Amino acid sequence: MASSPAHLSAQRIGLLEYVGRQVHDSALSEDIVQEAYLRLLIFEAKPDNSVKNAPALLRRISLNLVRDHFRRAGRAPLVELSDAIPCPQPMIDQQLARKQLIELIASILKTMPSLRREVFIRRRVRGQSASEVALALGLSPSAVSNHVARAIFDLDSAIEKIEKRGGPVRD
Repeated sequence: MASSPAHLSAQRIGLLEYVGRQVHDSALSEDIVQEAYLRLLIFEAKPDNSVKNAPALLRRISLNLVRDHFRRAGRAPLVELSDAIPCPQPMIDQQLARKQLIELIASILKTMPSLRREVFIRRRVRGQSASEVALALGLSPSAVSNHVARAIFDLDSAIEKIEKRGGPVRD
């Protein structure tokens, strides 16, 4: 063998740091370095092979193993599963509460006078300006504001009554 085991183990820390900078995962770094040493020893064990610079070969083998890892992983970064990682989706009870709130708002909107409902939907749902709504419905901008204010008051009052009876709670 071209290198002594003591010399190779002295290189291990530097190789772990090198691989660690590539993969950002200490357990994976350990695995890659161990695999690199194993491949070097297998290569040197063959009678016709000799290695002049074992640390350089170890570094090259490690780099190839890192590249192979990322090819297999599809170049997507790995995220370990944990209970500490929050799910971006709301909990099922929150989803249900939102669905009930949407159904409640829809039913309250159905009971409103049609002009008030139309003004509210255009302003708050579709995002039209007060002047756009006023022009489209033949109203003054202040009438549009009054309809929106009354619709919000109606919605808030109806939701408050339902909450007092123990109905769905707002998010």
